[in-house]
Amino acid sequence: MNIIIVSDTMAKPRVLTLGQIVLFLALLVAGIALLTSFLILPQADGKHHGVKALIPAALNLVSPNTQEHIDALAMQLGELQARMMRLDATSERLSGMAGISPSTPEEAQHEPGRGGPEVRGYGLDVPQLQEKISELLFEMERKQDQLSAIEAFMMQQSVQKNAFPNGHPVNGAYNSSSYGWRLDPFSGRMAFHEGLDFTSEVGTPIYAAAGGLVTTAEQTPDYGKIVKIDHGAGFETRYAHASELLVKVGDRVEKGQMIARVGTTGRSTGAHLHFEVRLNGAPLDPRKYLLN
Repeated sequence: MNIIIVSDTMAKPRVLTLGQIVLFLALLVAGIALLTSFLILPQADGKHHGVKALIPAALNLVSPNTQEHIDALAMQLGELQARMMRLDATSERLSGMAGISPSTPEEAQHEPGRGGPEVRGYGLDVPQLQEKISELLFEMERKQDQLSAIEAFMMQQSVQKNAFPNGHPVNGAYNSSSYGWRLDPFSGRMAFHEGLDFTSEVGTPIYAAAGGLVTTAEQTPDYGKIVKIDHGAGFETRYAHASELLVKVGDRVEKGQMIARVGTTGRSTGAHLHFEVRLNGAPLDPRKYLLN
């Protein structure tokens, strides 16, 4: 299609092709858009700095709010990974105690079969996704508690009574919530506390929770004065922040024997005993082992 334009001042008519018309209209629309952006957009210091000044802020791919959501999801993902590692470690220990071989890497790579028709499907927004992750974290924590209870029961059946660390290390109550995730008293950040804290006066006797061999009796920056006792079968107990050590490396101690006195040495905010139970180096919840 051609358009013929006739003017009194022209010697002959001018013919415009369809392509020329489209190009003219495109340039006209682009000019209007640039003029509108120039008039509407806010100006920094009264001046535009090249083409970037004509790009609306709404075109940014990641807004500050979106980045905050991404950071929050990344933190929750990291916590999921940490808890999954703890679940895997507990599962492997239970498998070994039960004489069952854990899953091989090849078996673990296969995703469980799932399927079925999709009915009333819908996408999740960021708050809904965060809620689902929180529910999963809670469920993983519950599963960890169940596995820990099973592990404690199985160990109690398989280890000799004298070597089982179920004796109270001090004559006093412990903070029942001190094992697990908590706000660190020094940094204020979330950190995993690998033992129980028994609040007691300085000089209070500390007793061996089970019979065994003293492998460590020294002072360190974090634990302060600490005693470590090997009970066999991979079991070890630790007694930290003591004011005085009454045993030395190589000593064989009996269950209930006094091995140290309560203090506040090392990374401590006050007089107390930090007590740990470990199996093959991995921390366990001492509450599952102490006698009622």
